[in-house]
Amino acid sequence: MRFNRLIIGDEQITNPKKIIAILEDKGFDWLIDSEFENAIIEIKKETLIWHSGDYYTGNWYYGIFKSGNFYGTFVNGIFEDGNFKGTFLSGIKV
Repeated sequence: MRFNRLIIGDEQITNPKKIIAILEDKGFDWLIDSEFENAIIEIKKETLIWHSGDYYTGNWYYGIFKSGNFYGTFVNGIFEDGNFKGTFLSGIKV
């Protein structure tokens, strides 16, 4: 399963079709085009926050990666923690 959960405000959404519709509406199409599984994500103040899961391929354009396995291309954002085995182009590694 690609998405385990999307947290937005006080709501926790588990329906993949609803999650995709929200991501499209918020301009996070790049995440939909990426390969990943078991994602627990959050949208807070128009920022994507990745809490856990495996991000295999794709370009991470902006957001906060808090935990999980990352194998894609980190274009920009904040990488806080997790297993980083991808390509880092720019951003902040904490």
